[in-house]
Amino acid sequence: MQELNIAITKFSLLDNLPIGLCLLRQDFVVLFWNRCLENWTKISRTEILGRNLCDHFTQLNQPKYQLRFQQVFQFGFPAIFSSQLHQSLIPSLLPNGEERIQKTTVNAIPTDDGNGFYALVVLEDITELKKRLKIYQQELTQRKKTQAELERSNAELEQFAYLASHDLQEPLRMVISFTQLLARRYQGQLDADADRIIGFAVDGAKRMEALIKDMLTYSRLAIQGKPFEYSNCEEVLDLTLKNLQLLIQETGTSIYRNPLPTLPADKSQLVQLFQNLFSNAIKYHSDKPPEIEIGAEAQNGQWLFYVKDNGIGIKSQYFKRIFAIFQRLHTRQKYPGTGIGLALCQKIVNRHGGKIWVESEPGQGSTFYFTIRVIETR
Repeated sequence: MQELNIAITKFSLLDNLPIGLCLLRQDFVVLFWNRCLENWTKISRTEILGRNLCDHFTQLNQPKYQLRFQQVFQFGFPAIFSSQLHQSLIPSLLPNGEERIQKTTVNAIPTDDGNGFYALVVLEDITELKKRLKIYQQELTQRKKTQAELERSNAELEQFAYLASHDLQEPLRMVISFTQLLARRYQGQLDADADRIIGFAVDGAKRMEALIKDMLTYSRLAIQGKPFEYSNCEEVLDLTLKNLQLLIQETGTSIYRNPLPTLPADKSQLVQLFQNLFSNAIKYHSDKPPEIEIGAEAQNGQWLFYVKDNGIGIKSQYFKRIFAIFQRLHTRQKYPGTGIGLALCQKIVNRHGGKIWVESEPGQGSTFYFTIRVIETR
């Protein structure tokens, strides 16, 4: 009786905790039973204190439980009973009649005489946690399924775009050849309306050819991308400037370059990326001669690149739109092109585990930023 009173006094501060607490003597006699367990089990402490817990919960007589408890009582080793592997040691019901899902930990508390240990049974109600975890797992499974379907669909669309644009080139070349032949042979021999119609046909065919070529380039990025290898971005920049040499000279463009890293990448796609950004910076220049600055800095397992120009700038409402395929902010007469350049840039950057964005103000130039994640090659 004295031992029971001591236990009640010692553990009274824990009486109102929202977890179940039960203190057991080595013979499984209950010395403490908190209010939480009273509420959960509907067994009052007057019914159970001083009595053997196994009389109320007979499954504790099973050898697998007895053995674990003896490890606590004799050697002071804690024991954990997970809800996945074990039946609840002290089953309790929820208000709706369902049984709680409980995580049970049994800790060793030294006895006052130092001869062995008491067992403090701690029960946590993880029913809601389990429900949320189950819902999360179901959502994750559905998300993975949806993602797999999207990836498959995207792969099919890319393959279709590749095949369609590839197969369309030959008949389109015939259309262009014959419309150009028609223009050379009959230019000036028919009336002005006929000359204008022939001109429209030639121009439309050429624009269609440019679109198809760009579609083919866009679809090839994923289908024909090369494995990543360590690529020196200084060499990538040198090759980019060589490809754009004539355009740079004609426009009087000034290039300011800062040190660039060597990193795992598809080198040919990096050239495409640099070339598209530089071409845009030159194309959309202001009244001043174009100036372009490029640099990079390391950031938490990735490299942050920037390409800065002194061009016409972009309004903030168009920052996202410019990366969409075939989206244009200007007429073809003012700035030629198909509107696929920045979409290509975004696709290349995404393949390299990064993202691309722009900061700009009209009349103040633009700075394009993109990141490339450092992925180890094998």
